[in-house]
Amino acid sequence: MILVTGGAGYIGRHICRALDREKVVALDDLRNSSRAALQDIPLLQAELSRAQIHWPRVEAVIHCAAYIEVGESVREPAKYWQNNVAAPAAFFEGARGIPVVFSSTAAVYGEPESLPISEDQPKRPTNPYGRTKLAMEQLLSDYGVRLTVLRYFNASGGDEDHRVETHLIPNIVCAAIEGEPLNVFGDGSVIRDFVHVDDLARAHVLALEKPGTYNLGSGRGWTVMEVIDVARRVTGKRIDVAFKPPRPGDPKALVADISRARRELGWEPRLSLEEIIASTFEWRKAHPQGYQETQDLRAVELLRSR
Repeated sequence: MILVTGGAGYIGRHICRALDREKVVALDDLRNSSRAALQDIPLLQAELSRAQIHWPRVEAVIHCAAYIEVGESVREPAKYWQNNVAAPAAFFEGARGIPVVFSSTAAVYGEPESLPISEDQPKRPTNPYGRTKLAMEQLLSDYGVRLTVLRYFNASGGDEDHRVETHLIPNIVCAAIEGEPLNVFGDGSVIRDFVHVDDLARAHVLALEKPGTYNLGSGRGWTVMEVIDVARRVTGKRIDVAFKPPRPGDPKALVADISRARRELGWEPRLSLEEIIASTFEWRKAHPQGYQETQDLRAVELLRSR
């Protein structure tokens, strides 16, 4: 069995879909995700710290369960340290010697010394979210698991659907569909590296049983305003912008050096920024309320059947 924690979440469910359906089990408490998003993938619904796992059956763990919002982590650091570090610290007590692929983040680097960012650059996270992810890298190393660390840059594309959406591309797409101004924090010059979630999922399959630390991105940076311009071309929509104060804890530029993943995992991102935006746009047009709409419709059907 390959156990994917946070398996109903955005990245977790794509990883589950990329793995052998006969082997994968998702672990998720559905606090910030939807059962509908998992389709027919088996789900163990439990909080991470209370999950009862028969560890001899587990071949590997892919650990995605975490809170992920930078701004919220600045406002509520204790919430992030409890959920992202204390809970998995209890969970992984039973996992010693098991292969673990850890879903980490480019936020561990903070403000980089140079671009693109290699895995060996200093780690100086500028927000509690990044600090909790770096702490988990260190904790899992201390626990003696067979550890692979995958540091994501900006995962995007397809069915990106968070209960509270703070990510750039889904918010751009919603602004395009709804005709409302898009909030841009700062002057739009922040640079980010975007990688399609399906490319990320494929990297996890390649990374099983391959210990090491790898950046996963496209290897190219785009300013916020450049991404908006691409979205205007892809969607054919105007997309107005409302500038807001910068968010605390946001590094100015994050672009991945992915040469190690190319060399050691044989991984290469396949999908462009245009394809990322187009896939998000098409999915959101087909699901204007996201997976929450599916949950609400099922609830109504259950009530009617009683």
